[in-house]
Amino acid sequence: MAQLSFQGIVKTFGDVTAVNDVSMDIASGEFVTLVGASGCGKTTLLRIIAGFTKPDSGELSIDGRRVEGLPPSKREVGFVFQSYALFPTQTVAQNIGFSLSIRRRPKSEIAERVKELCELTRLGGMEDRYPHELSGGQQQRVALARALAPNPSILLLDEPLSALDAKIRAHLRTEIRAVVDRLGITTVYVTHDQEEALSISDRVAVMNDGMILQVGAPMEVYLRPAGLFVADFIGTTNHLQGRPTGDGKIEIEGRPVAVEVPGALRGQDAYTVCVRPENIDLSRPESGADARVGKLSSFSFLGQTVRAHLLTQGGVDIVVDVATDDWLALALAAGDEVAWRIRPGGAIVFAAGDEDGPSSWAAEDKPAEGS
Repeated sequence: MAQLSFQGIVKTFGDVTAVNDVSMDIASGEFVTLVGASGCGKTTLLRIIAGFTKPDSGELSIDGRRVEGLPPSKREVGFVFQSYALFPTQTVAQNIGFSLSIRRRPKSEIAERVKELCELTRLGGMEDRYPHELSGGQQQRVALARALAPNPSILLLDEPLSALDAKIRAHLRTEIRAVVDRLGITTVYVTHDQEEALSISDRVAVMNDGMILQVGAPMEVYLRPAGLFVADFIGTTNHLQGRPTGDGKIEIEGRPVAVEVPGALRGQDAYTVCVRPENIDLSRPESGADARVGKLSSFSFLGQTVRAHLLTQGGVDIVVDVATDDWLALALAAGDEVAWRIRPGGAIVFAAGDEDGPSSWAAEDKPAEGS
């Protein structure tokens, strides 16, 4: 039995449908991230789980018990807000122990729980500090410890790292995952940051317009997106237009690509072919070589990789990620002509203009026989 289950959840605000017939089961101890752009419905869904927002219809169960009619205090759910919402006139220890004090737990029990959580979240020695005396990362740890204090069965986090700089975010998301793994607590995490979602989750649920478009392991969602929206939102992708050649291949910019087109897409006269930047190889053009050629528009050094922008002969702007050592060996400059090649298995095929249709990751960039 799923520990958390929501079936057919709908929530509207006036003419806007914030959550549109969403269903999902989350297992005990699982870490699931809801990811999507602002306004996609992810925070509304999280607030429905917490009990802060009441759905218009649908069923919500925790441990097999229907809870959509219960107040937040009866759901055994911990919530970490985007703003942390710490009490400014209370110390770290008082903030963490607040939910236990209003439950009238013995002072000795509260003190022991606060000590335990301060050790778990690396706040030891800061118990007597006030929120304004803490860094953003330390405040986030206090908010996490406070949510965990009553030992909830489910932990909900609403973009808890959005106010922090990139380096601290990367460090703290690892800490959050370590804490919840140690406790074995079921976690639902909301973010608009795709890298954060991929790095921290057991499963990722990609949302748009109030609907969940795809749920899967991070690698599955990245490598096998269910539609063009997912392919674009999770990572970076290039869109190229293709047409069938009649021999099981798709022609892209004058060259055929061997690809297994799934049955649902066969018989169409046009496709959208998506290729990740890391799945394109660059080289210097060779006289007479059978290769797609483009012109280097610009490039940016990103450390381990260089991100190059090309204009293809077909007039399409594409992005290519090249390992820095390989880039230095090429010695390219803006305005140079370059040959580009889709790596075997590096193309994904969608119906032209179909954001949520079937797809296939089975392409090899090689010419057709006799071409």
